[in-house]
Amino acid sequence: MKRVLSEYQQAKSEEFKGHPLSHLICHEIKDTLFKVVDLDPNIYHVAGSVGKGRWAEIPWVSIFIKNLTTSATRGYYIVYLFSADGSGVYVSLNQGWTYFKEKYGTKVGRAKIQKTASIISEKLNTIPQNMNLSNIDLKGEGDLARGYELGHVCGRFYDVSNFPSSEDIISDLQALLVTYKEIEGLIGHRSIDQFNDFILLQEDGQFLEDRNNEEEYQLAAQTFIIFESSNVGYEVDQKRERPQPIINKGGQKQWTRNASLASKAMILSNYTCEIDHSHKTFISKSTNKPYVECHHLVPIAKQEEFKYDLDQLANLVSLCPLCHRLIHYGKNEEKEKLLKKLYDQRKDHLKKIGVEITFSKLKRIYGISNI
Repeated sequence: MKRVLSEYQQAKSEEFKGHPLSHLICHEIKDTLFKVVDLDPNIYHVAGSVGKGRWAEIPWVSIFIKNLTTSATRGYYIVYLFSADGSGVYVSLNQGWTYFKEKYGTKVGRAKIQKTASIISEKLNTIPQNMNLSNIDLKGEGDLARGYELGHVCGRFYDVSNFPSSEDIISDLQALLVTYKEIEGLIGHRSIDQFNDFILLQEDGQFLEDRNNEEEYQLAAQTFIIFESSNVGYEVDQKRERPQPIINKGGQKQWTRNASLASKAMILSNYTCEIDHSHKTFISKSTNKPYVECHHLVPIAKQEEFKYDLDQLANLVSLCPLCHRLIHYGKNEEKEKLLKKLYDQRKDHLKKIGVEITFSKLKRIYGISNI
């Protein structure tokens, strides 16, 4: 690796095709990594690059778990990134910048990949102490260099003037491979796209309907109230096709709730409980408005049974905290009274968005017998 750092600047002024430094990066280093770290070729793929047809600004050598990706353009991988000025090399747990650029465009893609790196770094439990470098500077000017910098999850810098021993480099790689395997575990039975969508849910104001996300969803809705209160001109009764589900770690489908939409539902209710507008509640510290919560009358968990989107204003009701708890945890006879009132208020709106449901079916969804 030191040879790459010392010779790459000169090599860039020489003929690209057949250059010995290209062979070193693309073949010799790859073969050495397989040998000294004892990588299983059935599990791992190793590749190096100095560019295609011309010298790259940032040469690299990557290690991929084949089940996740075999390309530096998408997914997660370990990579040795050689600084553009030859000052050193980073060993980095990184992610494919091209995927984010193509999906979101350069500006939004940069924000998304950086946020993804931050979220994943917080979730990982096996990052070695000497690999907790949070930012890297490749001294480059190109788009790819910036993408590598933003996609960095964790790693370490090897300064050319104080280069570590081969033993230390091997030890670092072995430790980082453990962290890489942890990412494989986090991804579970999902594709890279599905995993990234899941990671970025809350960043996009989307929350799954489960107990782990409920408090965060309600708090986010309160936060959105501050920004939405001056803009309440939106369509209430418009059909929208059922969205694509999010895939969880176990490979099961789950649907999301939009916190911004929840805030609009609470604004429309004038921060009152739709069971009884006279119900008392407290003043929210974050909004300085009466505190209410948003509830999906037809639960999002039942989205697969309906052709059209359930996360719509027609299906969102504003409830005081007591009524919200009652509708989830109260006795059936009390729950039924609340549900009947809400159903009568909303059934026509629900039909307009393509959600046709009888009160008997709604009761069954809430675990209330029709006998």
